[in-house]
Amino acid sequence: MDKAFDMLGSVSPGNVSSRFKVRVLRLWNVYSFTKPNKVNSIEMVLIDEK
Repeated sequence: MDKAFDMLGSVSPGNVSSRFKVRVLRLWNVYSFTKPNKVNSIEMVLIDEK
């Protein structure tokens, strides 16, 4: 079993299997326009060791 991690810069639509070791730099909620009290998604900025 390969325990190596891929870099975030190697992400592409054709990759079907990747492993990343990252830190969450910033995390925030995006609320729905039609229902302001409902979280529509959670966005985050990730960083790797490179």
